[in-house]
Amino acid sequence: MKANAKDRLALLLCALLCAGMAWVFWYLLEKDGFVVVTIIALLGLLADNYRLRRLLRRTS
Repeated sequence: MKANAKDRLALLLCALLCAGMAWVFWYLLEKDGFVVVTIIALLGLLADNYRLRRLLRRTS
């Protein structure tokens, strides 16, 4: 039972930390936050595309 309470407390603290970090992100960047999120998503897609193309060349 104690482990379950510790897990719940850890999960709650993690959620509060994530919510706080999200608030700081949007508070500091305001309207530019959307641009930053879009750039990060685009870079992630490009990196995944590069990785998949390399894997495809190796297997074919």
